[in-house]
Amino acid sequence: MIKPQNTVIWIASIFCIVLGQDRNYNNFQEGLSLERSGKIEEAIIIYKEILNNAPDHQPSFFQLKNIYYDRSKNKDGIEVVSKWLANKSTDLQSMLLLSEFHFRDSNEREARKIWAQFEKDHLSSKSTYRMLFHTYAKYNQVKEMERLVKISRDKLNEPYLFAIDLANYFQARQTFSKAVDEYILLITYQKQYLQFVTDRILLISDDKTTHEMIVSKLNNFTSNLNESRNILAAFYFKTGNYELSFEENKKIVTTNINDIKRWEDFATNLRKEKEYDISIRSYHYLLQNFNVNDPKILGDALLGLGFAYEDQISENQNKLKFTSWYADNIFFPKKIIGSKSFKENSFLNTIEHYQSVLTLLPSSHTTAIVHYKLGEIQANVLDDYEGALFSYEAAKKSSPNENLKKEINLKIGKLLMNAGKLNESLDYFHPGKKFYINDRTVNFINSMLYQGQINNTISFLDTTFMKIEPENIYFNDFIELKGIIDNFYSNGTANDKYAFALFFKSENFINQNKINEAINTLQMITSDHESALIYPLALKRLSLIFLALNEKDKAKKIATQLIDNIDFKDQALILNGEIEEYYFNSIDTALKYYKEFLRECEDSIFLEPIRLHIRQISEKNI
Repeated sequence: MIKPQNTVIWIASIFCIVLGQDRNYNNFQEGLSLERSGKIEEAIIIYKEILNNAPDHQPSFFQLKNIYYDRSKNKDGIEVVSKWLANKSTDLQSMLLLSEFHFRDSNEREARKIWAQFEKDHLSSKSTYRMLFHTYAKYNQVKEMERLVKISRDKLNEPYLFAIDLANYFQARQTFSKAVDEYILLITYQKQYLQFVTDRILLISDDKTTHEMIVSKLNNFTSNLNESRNILAAFYFKTGNYELSFEENKKIVTTNINDIKRWEDFATNLRKEKEYDISIRSYHYLLQNFNVNDPKILGDALLGLGFAYEDQISENQNKLKFTSWYADNIFFPKKIIGSKSFKENSFLNTIEHYQSVLTLLPSSHTTAIVHYKLGEIQANVLDDYEGALFSYEAAKKSSPNENLKKEINLKIGKLLMNAGKLNESLDYFHPGKKFYINDRTVNFINSMLYQGQINNTISFLDTTFMKIEPENIYFNDFIELKGIIDNFYSNGTANDKYAFALFFKSENFINQNKINEAINTLQMITSDHESALIYPLALKRLSLIFLALNEKDKAKKIATQLIDNIDFKDQALILNGEIEEYYFNSIDTALKYYKEFLRECEDSIFLEPIRLHIRQISEKNI
């Protein structure tokens, strides 16, 4: 039984403890408030007072040692941490903090004594090794750091321990060779870090002086050949050595799925970099060396291959910066003009092979997409309209969704125009009683224009303008087409109207890739109908066609004739300047045309762009 007097003493003790805790809490809050308001010295007094009364009050110790650390009050820091450790000898963080205060107070000897004691007594786990490692790193104790890492790797039997930490340390201090060593060590044992290591080594390669070192170390990294080749392939790609990147990728041996994805990404990225030749070879390598049976991957790879061929030709043709042929107007679809030599190479065989592969796959929306993509390649790249029709029809039979079905039907109709079957395309795209302004409307109008039904086109356009709203995506295209008809046909003579019909006959030939026929038709206008309103537009079209065929002398001769036409003078001077600049590499002659344009075409929308361009090429030409 507790005696009454002992009970009183016990209650009184509890009361004092609670009262003391409340007082410490209130004082601590006051110290925080003073610290936040910038009254640091007053806050220090309060924290010290709390610690004098309650040496174990951790929040006050924490705030006080941070103030001393942040303000480099090293002697004060040594004092407060030493007192704390007198009662908290197992507080390893504070022990290392004391070493830091000594080091910052120019007492390196005392700091090292603490580090040595720490190593002797407390290195029992990764966490304690890590605590000491980061202390060494903070004060650039490289030898101690490397020695500690060696000890930890041996004792804990983890050869890659601290590899990331060391690599980051060396990389931040531009000791790149040692950083790469640590990254290589890491993926020797931890392959899941491959992408991380690749990214870090590529970051190091921003310094061009590291390139030889990186290649040497990765080539000597023979224990993990796949990993080294992955990094080398990425390194060569980043540094623009695309051929070497291609060769390294061929050496990598992984699972089939990983290979397919890697090659698809590689080929696509090459296409984005405009490295079309290697991109094409990479797509072929993918399709010829791996069992690609996933319809989506197959479709993407084939379409990417088609785009690479198409982009390669377009890149060679589209050198002009300011001159274009009704850019982005849907009534003038972009066509690749000229020879498509790849029609006879392995690309055609690849397409035919995968058409047969697809017939063995079960029908699905995915296989429908692949058939559709094959049709796009055949129609737009190979001009194989029969093959495209076969693919589109196969796509329709392979469970496409409603949106894809509409797109397929649209493309089947366009094939009729591409093949010159204009009566059939007129019937196919005829709007009927339900009148919607969409892609089918555009193709119906083009079918009439190509067939020379200009008056019917005008009547249809008049009806269209009664219904089309300005927010319609084709509104500006319709306005531009109406402007062409108004300027070159409506108010013209019989000769003007005949020449206008010839002009769209040439556009029909271009759409069918009958370029010689298009040239002959345009030359008929320029030689026999010089007074026709459409004459200058025919000259411009003819010049651009010859440029696409790389017949620059013919293109320049025609572009020079265009300068005499007052309505086309600005376009003609710019075109002549661009031909001189991009096809003849004659900057001085180009500048003469550009400067003449500035003098004589002050109202042109190209005034400021050409003025800026003159400044840029003049600086390069100095």
